[in-house]
Amino acid sequence: MQNPFFNSEENRLRSLFRVLLFIFLFVFMMVIPSLIPYTALDYIGRSILTLGLFYIMFRYVDGRPWSFSGLNLDRTWFMECAAGIVIAAVAMGLIFLTLWQTGGLEITSFSWNRSGETFWLIPLLIFFVQMASVGFYEEVMARGYLLPNITEGFTFGNITPQKAAIIAVIISSGIFGLGHAGNPNANITAVVNIVLAGVMLAVPFIITGRLGLSIGIHFSWNFFQGGIFGFRVSGMEVRNSLIQIQQSGPDWWTGASFGPEAGLIGVLGILLILGLTVLYLKQSGVRIGYADLFSNTFTEQKTIAEEAP
Repeated sequence: MQNPFFNSEENRLRSLFRVLLFIFLFVFMMVIPSLIPYTALDYIGRSILTLGLFYIMFRYVDGRPWSFSGLNLDRTWFMECAAGIVIAAVAMGLIFLTLWQTGGLEITSFSWNRSGETFWLIPLLIFFVQMASVGFYEEVMARGYLLPNITEGFTFGNITPQKAAIIAVIISSGIFGLGHAGNPNANITAVVNIVLAGVMLAVPFIITGRLGLSIGIHFSWNFFQGGIFGFRVSGMEVRNSLIQIQQSGPDWWTGASFGPEAGLIGVLGILLILGLTVLYLKQSGVRIGYADLFSNTFTEQKTIAEEAP
């Protein structure tokens, strides 16, 4: 009789329990940095703790080679991260211009025009650090850890790793969407659109096996959305954005009090990012298919890592 909790052939916990353990520890650890009274340090702490948890789980609980972590920081990784930043910035800039030119928003002020004791650039830099951290630790959690493990959990019988990866994208994106359900002004439309964003963020990782594009896109989408253009970021108001705006127009189009992610304009932005990402990868000579992490079993991954120079 097979042990439902432990895979004796692979000498590790089964994927469901690895996923549950990781989510539990992740949620628990996020409480610790929140005790730090400084926002930037709080979010840097979250990134450090998430990276530490990811490393321990990935290497010692999963028993997976680090070369499959998506965090091998070479030139290609940084180039893809930079490309993700540019792609999301362009998409958010087009969202802003579209709403501005169609009367969906009005520019009311700029950060350097506001009076106050704090120099206007300091809050923007703090928000930059905050969103860079969010982009990093949410991608490491939702894509870097959940996707490979859920893929393995559904790889059995006639279900190949490639088919299982599609299931994993849907499930991990659902978890990602539900994780935002408690945000201010969240509704069903907002959660569904966040799920779609999760799929968009998963695609470059599935294709490349690297998290550079996903992290770059996630960070840039949030930073330009809230820090530069003054939209709410997943329902959260950004008080010190570079541009101050007043939105109008139908909620189904603009996303209203949740931000563009809850409107049709946000969906179009997500689809644009997905298209530009695939175009960038094709232009970079990347084969549009499944990376080794999502096209091979756990045993095959270990063999590939051992044979690598």
